[in-house]
Amino acid sequence: MRVRLDKYEIAHRSAQTRSLLAFVFGGIGIVVFGFLTFLGAIMFVLPTGDGGGLYAQRSGIVVGLFMGAMPTVISTLVVVWGAKKRARFRRLGALAGLARQTPLLTTSHVAQSLRLSPIDADGLVLEATALGLIDDGPHATPVTAGALAPTVASDGAGPSNPPPAGERVGPGTVLGGAYRIEEPLGRGGMGEVHAARHLRTGRRYAVKTILPGARVNDALVRRFEREATAASAIGHPGIVQVHDFNVAPGGLFYLVMDLLEGETLATRLERTSALSWPEARRIATELCAALGAAHDHGLLHRDIKPGNIFLAKSAARPSPPERAVLVDFGLVKPMEETSAVTSTGAVVGTPMYMSPEQARGETLDVRSDLYSLAAVIFEMITGAPPFIDRTMASVYARLLKDPPPRASQVSSRAIPPAVDDVLVKALAKDRAARFGHARLFGEALASIAPDAAGAGPRPEEGAAPTTERMVN
Repeated sequence: MRVRLDKYEIAHRSAQTRSLLAFVFGGIGIVVFGFLTFLGAIMFVLPTGDGGGLYAQRSGIVVGLFMGAMPTVISTLVVVWGAKKRARFRRLGALAGLARQTPLLTTSHVAQSLRLSPIDADGLVLEATALGLIDDGPHATPVTAGALAPTVASDGAGPSNPPPAGERVGPGTVLGGAYRIEEPLGRGGMGEVHAARHLRTGRRYAVKTILPGARVNDALVRRFEREATAASAIGHPGIVQVHDFNVAPGGLFYLVMDLLEGETLATRLERTSALSWPEARRIATELCAALGAAHDHGLLHRDIKPGNIFLAKSAARPSPPERAVLVDFGLVKPMEETSAVTSTGAVVGTPMYMSPEQARGETLDVRSDLYSLAAVIFEMITGAPPFIDRTMASVYARLLKDPPPRASQVSSRAIPPAVDDVLVKALAKDRAARFGHARLFGEALASIAPDAAGAGPRPEEGAAPTTERMVN
């Protein structure tokens, strides 16, 4: 995770100011109005000898209740709000501190370190991300390799340098007697990815390994192996290809994938905010084809989001010069095992892109994946997911209750009216009202002409990325 120090500093000053004002004015209110409450009580209970007892009691009620007790309650609530505001930001600060110390931070690490439940930890990370305080760093999938200078294994290189037990791989490490590690490409909560070169063919691959610090259990190994077998079985150009899965002598699990050059859709959206309809249409139809292939093989992805979509450069495709690729099949499951809840009771997936039935922990089917894809398409053309809020609880509430917004009402660009109709159908709360297959979803999107009236201009390709600092 990367910490946005500039935004964190602004948010910190704002939180301090608001909580301080709440404590000062709330405290003054408690003292002043508390005194009026006491005064009203005295007026109500003390006897008067001049026959004005009824008048004094009524005055005491007015002073004590309306001028004292009620404002005192409000002042107390203001102080409580300030305390919660400060405590909330302390948790965000603790999260930022963890992110500085642990670049491989995951929600499970957050839950364990801050003593939170998995749901609260996920909510804290989501809230910090929504506020722009942190940013999920590179995902543990094939990532940008365009800037990496190719290197050639020496003539004397051989399968004689396996990784020591319990240690990470590094440049020069040889896995399986065939893959020499060259450069690191990215890290995630479960593993890290390196560029590697095959010693005999010279071809470059991406090698994904489980981190030594991860708690390697049967479930983690099954997830890792499932990613390998699922991606290799589908054999579709829109799904990253896996060529090998093995265990090194030191007990290090690794899988070998295609090395892709390009960037994730999340990175693209971070740079451009939103895409033009022609570009979004092309990416969306390619993803529908890839997802349809996975579904035809009886597999659900269950975690479709911009970070798991790679826009790979392709010299063989001059127009367009890239293709959309689905990556990170670590949460994929056969359709006969379609529960959205893990054995520990945690809901899998990413809240801003998951379907209502996935949020409720119900059985999933192909329409659940299509909902997630529709949420991604919505973000591609508007710059934000359909349901986003400051807290995870609010996101879940809107996801489960609010009707899907129309993209044309959210986007600052003009959007073809037919796009609204297609996305509203795909984002329906009742899965029976959605498209029944990715092919049908893709056909509906493809039927809307790329030059349809209302499609706005494409953002500049050369737009500079936002300035960030990587904090370790």
